[in-house]
Amino acid sequence: MTTQYDPTRESREPIQTGVIAGLLRWIDLLSLWGGRIASYMILVATVQVCYELVLRYVFNKPTVWGLEMTLYLCAVTYVMSGAYASVHNAHIRVDLFYSQWRPKVRAAVDILVTDLLFFFFCGVLVWQSSLWFYEAWADGLTSGTIWDPPIWPMRLVLVVGGGLLFLSGVGQFVRDILTLFGKKAEATV
Repeated sequence: MTTQYDPTRESREPIQTGVIAGLLRWIDLLSLWGGRIASYMILVATVQVCYELVLRYVFNKPTVWGLEMTLYLCAVTYVMSGAYASVHNAHIRVDLFYSQWRPKVRAAVDILVTDLLFFFFCGVLVWQSSLWFYEAWADGLTSGTIWDPPIWPMRLVLVVGGGLLFLSGVGQFVRDILTLFGKKAEATV
């Protein structure tokens, strides 16, 4: 009897013990908590927008920082959610053939194409955002708006978010290697 591969349900044997299991669990938990913390930023942004609307339309006294704060909060959510989405395999993918391939073939393609491009992207992102962050921090750069907050915290978010995304890619890379060699690894979150 043959079974049809269902891409929405990954059947994986969990790694029971060892350094690799600990590494994967640590990466997954770090990504999970980064995503959870970022998700709270949406709640904070929602409250902040409501506060701004009341001040603007009820009291006719808008703040100078409202719009910019909303943009920063939403940007934190966007940047910090990448690793969370990666761990949960929630990134959008166009897969005309990919979903029909056997797990070992998918793992090989991921290692040779997807993971290489992913690590290149994350490497450039972390490298350039680190330089960008350092410039803002060392020079005391501000946003240049009426509110004029320092911009290094937002640039630091890019470094941290890129680093978390890179780590989640390491976890996926390890899982791809294990799958290629016949050992399936389960996501731990």
